[in-house]
Amino acid sequence: MDSAEKAADTLAKMTHRAGNVFPSYLACTKEISQFGPIDHKTQELIHLACSMMAQCEMCISLHIQGAASHGATKEEILQAAMLSISMGGSPKVMYMHYVFEELDDLFD
Repeated sequence: MDSAEKAADTLAKMTHRAGNVFPSYLACTKEISQFGPIDHKTQELIHLACSMMAQCEMCISLHIQGAASHGATKEEILQAAMLSISMGGSPKVMYMHYVFEELDDLFD
């Protein structure tokens, strides 16, 4: 099971096992994404950089897929991921493995 599949499985379990907590969380995040002028592609690229900072493999995969589904190019996704390196240093370089892996699956 790859990272995106693991994430989908986790989110499905949260939906069924966490009562109203998780749906409320999802409603909040949906409201935030609709709040301002930033388009969904850019939001996904920001989420990707944040996922790199948080070192969340599943989040990296999901937000790369999200960015691509909103029209982000391979180069835009790569730059967004690399921006986290300028803030997080060499530990973030190690997480580029997950970025390259997902980009290879989606674009090559």
